[in-house]
Amino acid sequence: MELLIIKSISVVALVLTLSFIAEKLSPKISGVLSGLPVGSSITLLFFAIENGVDYVTHVALYNIHGLFAALSFCIGYYISTFYKGKFEIFLSLLVSFISYIFIALVISFIPPHIVFTPFVVIALMYIASIYFAKKENFPTVKRDKITISDLLFRSILTIIIFLIVSNLPKVVPPNIAGIFSAFPTILLPLLLIIHFRHSNLQARTIIKNTPFGLSSVVIYSLVVYMTYSKIGILYGTLLAFCASLLYMVIQTKLFKILKWI
Repeated sequence: MELLIIKSISVVALVLTLSFIAEKLSPKISGVLSGLPVGSSITLLFFAIENGVDYVTHVALYNIHGLFAALSFCIGYYISTFYKGKFEIFLSLLVSFISYIFIALVISFIPPHIVFTPFVVIALMYIASIYFAKKENFPTVKRDKITISDLLFRSILTIIIFLIVSNLPKVVPPNIAGIFSAFPTILLPLLLIIHFRHSNLQARTIIKNTPFGLSSVVIYSLVVYMTYSKIGILYGTLLAFCASLLYMVIQTKLFKILKWI
């Protein structure tokens, strides 16, 4: 029960923080931050706590594998935001889910490679980031006061999505659980909140900036794979975070030097 409470508080705090950033500062910043290993880190951490270090070491490479599906989710949601109508949010959910599940099922039959898989994933994230960087960002224009009922809705939505993903090891094989550990558990409720409260334009801004941060998840998962069994969960997690943040700093400088962003 205590672990359930910790899980819930962690993911709710993250989503509420990112939604606050999107609404009060910039959807672009929120999008980049949501691509960082915030969701994967929590999922892999609780995988390790509940199922052991050996288990999470096995699924960490599949987390990188799952980023193929995460990118397809982003592309699917982005494309769907160009439709504006009565069922636009439902359509965005449908298209992004189908995109994710289709790619996830395909890659579940292909074992990840410790060198080739990270290389291909990072290359695809770079291509997506460069492409999306040329697209317009839309700031939020409506800044209504957030009510208690609104906070409750955001919290319940986040908890439901995260608990479904974090409990997958109990019902599916490790490769599937690993792939779904890359599911955008933090990004999805964030998108729905912004799409509901603002418009498809702000949701599009968040999703187009997400791939820029997603490549850091590759570094995080690689470090988890290499360190959890050697130095433990705590130090492995800290080292993985430091490595992914350092990578993001280097990537940002590289993109600016090459004028890709």
